[in-house]
Amino acid sequence: MTGAPRPDDLPDRAADLPDRTEVRTMLAAFGQRAADTVPEELGSLELTWLVAEFEQRYGLQLDLDDDSFGAVRTVDDATELLRATVLAQRADHADHAEPAGAQP
Repeated sequence: MTGAPRPDDLPDRAADLPDRTEVRTMLAAFGQRAADTVPEELGSLELTWLVAEFEQRYGLQLDLDDDSFGAVRTVDDATELLRATVLAQRADHADHAEPAGAQP
């Protein structure tokens, strides 16, 4: 998926947001390993892989500056960042949605 995500592409419930298990599963694809063998501490290559996988899965573009990228050191950090990204995108779509019945 490319471009901005459509509102119906974004998870609409908290339970559908990326969680620790999903993040570990995405990370497991890096190196073709079992999710339960993914270490808690993330290296820069693992984080780069995760960002690419997340962007592809959710159709979102993560605009991380060096400080934000460097602040993600663990699976929990990554999970929090990805969840926050989805929530921010969902809020942005809600802010820009046309009221029901509005005509273009």
